[in-house]
Amino acid sequence: MTVLSREQVTAILGHCDDIRVIEIIGTGATPAEVVEAKRWAAGYKRSLGDTQPLRPSVVARICDILRAEEPEWDDR
Repeated sequence: MTVLSREQVTAILGHCDDIRVIEIIGTGATPAEVVEAKRWAAGYKRSLGDTQPLRPSVVARICDILRAEEPEWDDR
């Protein structure tokens, strides 16, 4: 398995801050897993066929990283 590059992450996700990119690369994810995590974070179900092996724990971790960028609104 090849190491995910910053260019691949930004090509898939668009602009991300350096810390998020490093965290995503640190998961050891494949480009397919980053694509899937982006879709999961947007509320879609599995989009890649069964021929693409995915590690759900890695995809879920990337979703957590992506969602951490979302602002948390407080209604107080």
